Amino acid sequence: MGQAAYDYNAVRRRKAPQTQRKANLRVAKGGKRRLTPLQAAVHNAMNLVAAALLVGFAISLLWSESQLVELNDQIQDAKAQLVSEQSQYTYYNSTLNSKTNITSVEETAGRLGLMKIDQSQITYIRLGESDTLERTQSAVRQWTDFIYNGAVNILGTIR
Repeated sequence: MGQAAYDYNAVRRRKAPQTQRKANLRVAKGGKRRLTPLQAAVHNAMNLVAAALLVGFAISLLWSESQLVELNDQIQDAKAQLVSEQSQYTYYNSTLNSKTNITSVEETAGRLGLMKIDQSQITYIRLGESDTLERTQSAVRQWTDFIYNGAVNILGTIR
């Protein structure tokens, strides 16, 4: 016998890919039940309430953010005004210090021709109690004092 041109035993045959079997599904009675019209209305109302709450929360969040921005703007304005007022205070304080400086006062006194007081120019006077002067009051002042003293006396007797 001769040699065969092709040896069928030497070649391994590939098996054809087999499709996988799907599991058998069973159909069971039941599932999602139908809602009655009342239940559907309640379900829709709950969805509406939930949506309204979400919208309300969003609006309140936006409103609080806008209030926060407004308050921050007011704080920034107040801080800027504070800085301005502090600067003005510093300017006025330094001007006051320069004008009340002793050398400035002495220069102004010299320019006006004023001199320091000499101790020999001071004269002390002693007055007795009878040598005092009283300033007369106006008629309006006398009447208001009379009314005030009368009211104080009346309140003092009531207590």
